[in-house]
Amino acid sequence: MTESGTYELTMILGAATLMLWGVRMARTGVMRMYGAEIRKFLPKALKNRLIALLAGAGSATILQSSIAVAIFTSSLAASGVIPVADGLVLMLGADAGSAIVAALLTLNLKAFWPVLMFLGYVLHSSYSETNSPIKQLGRILLGIAMILVALTFMGQVSSALAESELIRTIIMSLGNELFIALLLFAILTWLAHSSIAILLFWASLVQAGITDNSALIIAAILGINVGNSIPPIVMSMNQAPPSRRIVVGHGLIKLAGVVGCFICLRLIQGVYHIVPGQPGFRVVVLHILFNLLLIAFFAWQAGTIARFMERFFVTTEKTTDDNGPKYIPEASQVDTVPVAFPVLSLTREILRILGTIQNMLEKMLELLLSGKYEDTEEIVRMEEKVDRLFKAVRAYAVFLTRKDLSNAEQRKVSALLRYTASLENSGDVISKTMVGIFKSIKRSDYQFSEQGKSELDMLFRFLIGTAQLAGEVIMAWHPDTAELLIERKREMKNMCHNSSKEHVQRLSQGVSNALASSSGHLDLISELRWISTQISSIGYDILPDESSDTEAEERLIGHSE
Repeated sequence: MTESGTYELTMILGAATLMLWGVRMARTGVMRMYGAEIRKFLPKALKNRLIALLAGAGSATILQSSIAVAIFTSSLAASGVIPVADGLVLMLGADAGSAIVAALLTLNLKAFWPVLMFLGYVLHSSYSETNSPIKQLGRILLGIAMILVALTFMGQVSSALAESELIRTIIMSLGNELFIALLLFAILTWLAHSSIAILLFWASLVQAGITDNSALIIAAILGINVGNSIPPIVMSMNQAPPSRRIVVGHGLIKLAGVVGCFICLRLIQGVYHIVPGQPGFRVVVLHILFNLLLIAFFAWQAGTIARFMERFFVTTEKTTDDNGPKYIPEASQVDTVPVAFPVLSLTREILRILGTIQNMLEKMLELLLSGKYEDTEEIVRMEEKVDRLFKAVRAYAVFLTRKDLSNAEQRKVSALLRYTASLENSGDVISKTMVGIFKSIKRSDYQFSEQGKSELDMLFRFLIGTAQLAGEVIMAWHPDTAELLIERKREMKNMCHNSSKEHVQRLSQGVSNALASSSGHLDLISELRWISTQISSIGYDILPDESSDTEAEERLIGHSE
C-alpha cells in the first residue's frame, strides 16, 4: 500500500517530535540524578584548558545537550564562580560532547528499544512515589527508547520521502541555494533547542538517499551549529555581563567557523566522500570534525576572546554603602533615578538578598558548631540589610509593573516580587525565631547531642547549597534548572523527616543531651524545612505546568508540622 505524501510528512513530524521528547526526558532524568554534582564539578574541573575541554565534553555527553551545559556555565559565570575564558573552552568541549552523543545514537542500536522501554517503565513505575535515583534511571531509559523508536520511524519514512519527486525537487533546489539551506537548518535547530535531534533527523534523510550533494549536506551541518548557539544567547539576555560574554563569545566562535567553512565550501565538500561508513554516519562525523576544528583554532585564543567581549558587556556598579541597593534606586527614589536594563537590575538586586540569606545561614551554622549561641549581632545586621533591600526591590518592582513591559517581563517581575517577600520572611525567621532558639538553649545551659549536632550540620549545609542553586535558577530562568531546585526541596523534606525520626529514637533511648535540647532541635528542623520551601519557591514560577494548589500547599508548609 502506497501512503500519501501528506501522511509521510505527518509521520516524519511525529517521529521528530518523539525524538525531541525523548531527548528532553533523558536529559531531565540525568539532570535530576547528577545535575547538582555536575554544577559543583564544573568549577573544580577548570584547572587547565585541556581539563576544561574534557569536562565540557563529558558533561554534554551525560546531559545529552550542550545547551544544558551552557545554562550551567553562564549561571556560574554570572555569579563569578568561573572565568569567562574557561567558560568558553568548557562550551567548546560541550559542543564536541553532544556531537559524540549523536554519533553513538547512529549506531545500530534500534533493536534494543523494546528492552529499554520495558525496563524504563518498570523502574520508573516501581519508584514513582519516591525520589530514588532508580526512578530517574527509568526515565533515562524511557527517553533513550523513545529516541530509538523515533529513529526507526524516521528511517522508514525517510526512505519513502526519498522516492518522492516533490521532495527530491525541493532538496535539489536547496542544493542550488546553499545559504538558504544553512538558514533553514539554523532556524529548525533554534526552534527545537536540540542540535542532536535535528542532526539525527538530517542524517536519517541522507541515509535514505534523499541527497548525495555533499555541499548541501555540509551546509545543513553548518546551519545546525549556528542554530545551536542561539538558545543560550536568548536565555542569557537578562543575565549579568560575564554570563553574556560567554554565550555571545561562543556564538561568535561558531559563526566564525561557519562563515569560514561556508566560504571554502566548494573546496572542502569532498571531505564527505572520504569519511568511512554509511551516509548517515558520515553526517555525524562531519559534525564532530567541525567542532574539533573549532577547538583547534579557538580554544587557545579563549583569553583574547574573553577580553574582547569585555568591551561590549561592561559591568557597571553604583558606588554606595554595602547595605543599600547597588543596581536599583532606593525606595524613595524610584521615580527619579533612571536604570538601564530594569528587569536585569532588579534580578541582580534580588540575588544580593539571596546571598545575604545564605550568609545568615552560614553564620548560624558557625554558631551551632562553635556553641557560641549568643554571638548574633552580625546576623541582626544582615537582617537589617535584607529589610532595606526588600523595601527597595518592592518599590522598584511595583514601579516597573506600571511601565510598558512585555507580558513575559511583567510575569517575571511579579514572580520576583513574590520571591523577594519569601526571602524577607526567611530572614525574619533566621534572625528572630532561630536566633531565639539558640538563645533559649544558651540560657538553659543545654547542648545539642553530638548526633543531633551532626544532623543539623548536614541540614544547614544542604540548605546553603539550595540557596546557591536558587541563584543559578534565577539567572538561567529555565525549566531544567528549576526542576533541579524543586527536586532539592523534596530531598530536604525527606532529610528533615528522617532527622526528626532519628531524634525521637534518641529520646526513646534516653540520651541526656537529646532530652534537654529536644524542643530546640525539632523547632530548628521545622524552620530549616520552611526556609527551604521559601528559597525553592521561585522554581514553581518558572515551571508553569506545576499545579497552583500544590504550589500554595508547599509554600504554606509551616511551623505546625
